Amino acid sequence: ANENPTMDPKYEQNATYPGLSHPTTLKLQALRVSQLCLRSAYLHRGNALAALDRNDEARESYEKVLPMLENEPRCGRLDWERSSIFVNIGNTFSRQGNYAKANEQYDIAEKLGKEHLETKEGNHADGMGIMIVGMRARSFALKKAGKDDDGKKQMREVLELQKKLNVELENQKEKQKAEAEAAQEAAQAKQQVAVQ
Repeated sequence: ANENPTMDPKYEQNATYPGLSHPTTLKLQALRVSQLCLRSAYLHRGNALAALDRNDEARESYEKVLPMLENEPRCGRLDWERSSIFVNIGNTFSRQGNYAKANEQYDIAEKLGKEHLETKEGNHADGMGIMIVGMRARSFALKKAGKDDDGKKQMREVLELQKKLNVELENQKEKQKAEAEAAQEAAQAKQQVAVQ
Protein backbone atom coordinates (compact mmCIF):
# COMPACT_ATOMS: atom_id res chain seq x y z
CA ALA A 1 0.00 0.00 0.00
CA ASN A 2 1.13 3.51 -0.73
CA GLU A 3 1.97 5.21 2.58
CA ASN A 4 1.64 8.71 1.15
CA PRO A 5 -1.08 8.67 -1.49
CA THR A 6 -1.70 11.83 -3.46
CA MET A 7 -5.07 12.92 -4.73
CA ASP A 8 -5.39 13.94 -8.34
CA PRO A 9 -6.10 17.71 -8.01
CA LYS A 10 -8.84 17.65 -10.63
CA TYR A 11 -11.10 15.68 -8.25
CA GLU A 12 -13.01 17.06 -5.30
CA GLN A 13 -11.17 16.31 -2.07
CA ASN A 14 -13.99 17.00 0.37
CA ALA A 15 -15.80 13.74 1.07
CA THR A 16 -19.06 15.53 1.88
CA TYR A 17 -19.54 16.45 -1.78
CA PRO A 18 -20.77 13.92 -4.35
CA GLY A 19 -17.61 14.07 -6.49
CA LEU A 20 -19.60 13.56 -9.65
CA SER A 21 -16.57 14.07 -11.89
CA HIS A 22 -14.72 11.06 -10.54
CA PRO A 23 -14.73 8.16 -13.07
CA THR A 24 -15.40 5.59 -10.34
CA THR A 25 -18.48 7.50 -9.23
CA LEU A 26 -19.74 7.66 -12.79
CA LYS A 27 -19.10 3.95 -13.34
CA LEU A 28 -20.43 2.54 -10.08
CA GLN A 29 -23.16 4.99 -9.19
CA ALA A 30 -24.61 6.05 -12.51
CA LEU A 31 -28.20 6.00 -11.20
CA ARG A 32 -27.26 8.10 -8.17
CA VAL A 33 -25.39 10.59 -10.35
CA SER A 34 -28.37 10.89 -12.68
CA GLN A 35 -30.71 11.53 -9.73
CA LEU A 36 -28.47 14.28 -8.39
CA CYS A 37 -28.21 15.84 -11.82
CA LEU A 38 -31.99 15.72 -12.28
CA ARG A 39 -32.56 17.46 -8.93
CA SER A 40 -30.08 20.13 -9.93
CA ALA A 41 -31.69 20.52 -13.35
CA TYR A 42 -35.17 21.07 -11.85
CA LEU A 43 -33.77 23.62 -9.40
CA HIS A 44 -31.94 25.55 -12.11
CA ARG A 45 -34.91 25.38 -14.47
CA GLY A 46 -37.07 26.80 -11.69
CA ASN A 47 -34.58 29.61 -11.16
CA ALA A 48 -34.56 30.41 -14.88
CA LEU A 49 -38.36 30.43 -15.05
CA ALA A 50 -38.56 32.62 -11.95
CA ALA A 51 -36.16 35.09 -13.58
CA LEU A 52 -38.60 35.28 -16.49
CA ASP A 53 -41.44 35.95 -14.00
CA ARG A 54 -43.07 32.62 -14.89
CA ASN A 55 -43.72 31.86 -11.24
CA ASP A 56 -46.31 29.08 -11.60
CA GLU A 57 -43.97 27.12 -13.88
CA ALA A 58 -41.00 27.84 -11.61
CA ARG A 59 -42.90 26.58 -8.58
CA GLU A 60 -43.91 23.44 -10.49
CA SER A 61 -40.26 22.79 -11.32
CA TYR A 62 -39.15 23.31 -7.70
CA GLU A 63 -41.92 21.05 -6.43
CA LYS A 64 -40.61 18.19 -8.59
CA VAL A 65 -37.47 18.13 -6.43
CA LEU A 66 -39.28 17.61 -3.11
CA PRO A 67 -40.31 13.95 -3.67
CA MET A 68 -36.72 13.17 -4.66
CA LEU A 69 -35.54 14.42 -1.25
CA GLU A 70 -38.12 12.58 0.88
CA ASN A 71 -36.04 9.43 1.42
CA GLU A 72 -32.72 11.24 1.69
CA PRO A 73 -31.11 11.38 5.15
CA ARG A 74 -31.16 14.53 7.23
CA CYS A 75 -27.83 16.31 7.09
CA GLY A 76 -26.60 19.86 6.60
CA ARG A 77 -25.92 19.57 2.88
CA LEU A 78 -29.32 18.07 2.07
CA ASP A 79 -31.17 20.39 4.43
CA TRP A 80 -29.58 23.31 2.58
CA GLU A 81 -30.98 21.85 -0.62
CA ARG A 82 -34.40 21.33 0.97
CA SER A 83 -34.49 24.82 2.43
CA SER A 84 -33.49 26.44 -0.85
CA ILE A 85 -36.40 24.69 -2.54
CA PHE A 86 -38.86 25.91 0.11
CA VAL A 87 -37.46 29.46 -0.01
CA ASN A 88 -37.65 29.48 -3.81
CA ILE A 89 -41.25 28.24 -3.71
CA GLY A 90 -42.03 30.94 -1.14
CA ASN A 91 -40.43 33.55 -3.36
CA THR A 92 -42.69 32.54 -6.28
CA PHE A 93 -45.73 33.13 -4.07
CA SER A 94 -44.30 36.43 -2.82
CA ARG A 95 -43.73 37.69 -6.36
CA GLN A 96 -47.37 36.88 -7.08
CA GLY A 97 -48.50 38.88 -4.04
CA ASN A 98 -49.50 35.90 -1.89
CA TYR A 99 -47.62 36.58 1.35
CA ALA A 100 -49.54 33.97 3.39
CA LYS A 101 -48.50 31.11 1.10
CA ALA A 102 -44.96 32.49 0.86
CA ASN A 103 -44.69 32.62 4.65
CA GLU A 104 -45.76 28.96 4.93
CA GLN A 105 -42.75 27.99 2.82
CA TYR A 106 -40.36 30.25 4.75
CA ASP A 107 -41.60 28.68 8.00
CA ILE A 108 -40.74 25.21 6.67
CA ALA A 109 -37.27 26.36 5.61
CA GLU A 110 -36.64 28.05 8.95
CA LYS A 111 -37.82 24.96 10.84
CA LEU A 112 -35.23 22.83 9.04
CA GLY A 113 -32.53 25.08 10.46
CA LYS A 114 -34.04 25.19 13.96
CA GLU A 115 -34.00 21.40 14.10
CA HIS A 116 -30.21 21.46 13.70
CA LEU A 117 -29.96 23.83 16.67
CA GLU A 118 -32.32 21.77 18.82
CA THR A 119 -30.40 18.55 18.22
CA LYS A 120 -27.27 17.99 20.29
CA GLU A 121 -25.43 16.48 17.31
CA GLY A 122 -26.94 18.96 14.86
CA ASN A 123 -24.78 21.18 12.72
CA HIS A 124 -25.34 24.51 14.46
CA ALA A 125 -23.57 26.59 11.81
CA ASP A 126 -25.68 25.07 9.03
CA GLY A 127 -28.79 25.39 11.19
CA MET A 128 -28.25 29.10 11.76
CA GLY A 129 -27.39 29.65 8.10
CA ILE A 130 -30.54 27.86 6.95
CA MET A 131 -32.64 29.89 9.39
CA ILE A 132 -31.06 33.13 8.17
CA VAL A 133 -31.95 32.36 4.55
CA GLY A 134 -35.60 31.65 5.41
CA MET A 135 -35.90 34.67 7.70
CA ARG A 136 -34.23 36.98 5.19
CA ALA A 137 -36.58 35.85 2.42
CA ARG A 138 -39.53 36.47 4.77
CA SER A 139 -38.20 39.97 5.50
CA PHE A 140 -38.17 40.86 1.80
CA ALA A 141 -41.61 39.29 1.29
CA LEU A 142 -43.01 41.35 4.17
CA LYS A 143 -41.65 44.53 2.59
CA LYS A 144 -43.12 43.53 -0.77
CA ALA A 145 -46.48 42.92 0.97
CA GLY A 146 -46.39 46.47 2.37
CA LYS A 147 -45.54 45.36 5.92
CA ASP A 148 -42.36 47.43 6.19
CA ASP A 149 -42.18 47.52 10.00
CA ASP A 150 -42.55 43.74 10.25
CA GLY A 151 -39.96 43.31 7.51
CA LYS A 152 -37.49 45.56 9.36
CA LYS A 153 -38.10 43.68 12.61
CA GLN A 154 -37.44 40.38 10.84
CA MET A 155 -34.26 41.78 9.28
CA ARG A 156 -33.00 42.85 12.73
CA GLU A 157 -33.50 39.25 13.88
CA VAL A 158 -31.56 38.09 10.81
CA LEU A 159 -28.68 40.39 11.70
CA GLU A 160 -28.62 39.19 15.32
CA LEU A 161 -28.57 35.57 14.21
CA GLN A 162 -25.86 36.37 11.66
CA LYS A 163 -23.70 37.75 14.49
CA LYS A 164 -24.16 34.47 16.40
CA LEU A 165 -23.33 32.52 13.26
CA ASN A 166 -20.15 34.54 12.76
CA VAL A 167 -19.06 33.67 16.33
CA GLU A 168 -19.91 30.00 15.73
CA LEU A 169 -17.89 29.94 12.50
CA GLU A 170 -14.93 31.64 14.18
CA ASN A 171 -15.07 29.08 17.02
CA GLN A 172 -15.15 26.24 14.49
CA LYS A 173 -12.20 27.74 12.67
CA GLU A 174 -10.18 28.01 15.89
CA LYS A 175 -11.12 24.45 16.89
CA GLN A 176 -10.06 23.10 13.48
CA LYS A 177 -6.79 25.01 13.71
CA ALA A 178 -6.10 23.62 17.20
CA GLU A 179 -6.95 20.09 16.04
CA ALA A 180 -4.66 20.42 13.02
CA GLU A 181 -1.82 21.71 15.19
CA ALA A 182 -2.34 18.87 17.69
CA ALA A 183 -2.36 16.31 14.88
CA GLN A 184 0.81 17.80 13.43
CA GLU A 185 2.53 17.73 16.83
CA ALA A 186 1.45 14.12 17.36
CA ALA A 187 2.77 13.15 13.92
CA GLN A 188 6.09 14.87 14.62
CA ALA A 189 6.37 13.15 18.01
CA LYS A 190 5.61 9.79 16.40
CA GLN A 191 8.24 10.47 13.76
CA GLN A 192 10.83 11.34 16.40
CA VAL A 193 10.09 8.11 18.29
CA ALA A 194 10.45 6.13 15.06
CA VAL A 195 13.83 7.76 14.34
CA GLN A 196 15.16 6.91 17.80
